Amino acid sequence: MTPQKLIECSKSIADRHAFLVRIIDELDPASPDIESDDFKSDAFAEGIFLRAFTAYENDIEKLFLHYVTGGATLKGAIARTYLSIQDEGHARRLTKAGFRFLNWSRPNDIKNTAENYIENGWPIVDMMAAKAQDLADCERVRNRIAHSSDEAIQKFNTVQRNLLSTERLFTITPGQFLRIRNLRLKKLHIRHYVDVMNEMLIAIQDPPP
Repeated sequence: MTPQKLIECSKSIADRHAFLVRIIDELDPASPDIESDDFKSDAFAEGIFLRAFTAYENDIEKLFLHYVTGGATLKGAIARTYLSIQDEGHARRLTKAGFRFLNWSRPNDIKNTAENYIENGWPIVDMMAAKAQDLADCERVRNRIAHSSDEAIQKFNTVQRNLLSTERLFTITPGQFLRIRNLRLKKLHIRHYVDVMNEMLIAIQDPPP
């Protein structure tokens, strides 16, 4: 991306976040103590989350390709890439190598990819460190929405423990979980995750000196 395109990307990310927040603020909070029977609201929350997470994955890839081809941050700092190419399409094919696709959902996979092609993975790795657990939980929620395998359910139980301290004794859908208002965070879980993803993208574009 050129500097101007990075600015446009940054504005697009900010606009999308504002749009998602407006929609999220219209959601009715769900009870953390009884099983939800508001299937419409649960499904709506899951749809919003999937849209937000997919956009986050796409933007992480865009920013990685930006830095690995010699792009600068919004303040002009340049990452030390191990590649000597400036074409982002070529860089994508090269970094993908033998994989069917690169994983931009799991923090550890993003970290490994960034460190393989950029010195110390900066600025991607540094900015992800403080948000790693929340970002990992985002992937777990996404996987639980997508399917109900034993592994997905077990990892979703980890998400419940991380934000609710304990697993619910009743069946809780990802949508109900996302609509719960967290007393410590003072916001719905879905708003928390959408904010975390947005903060991550902002930090990667404009890391502190």
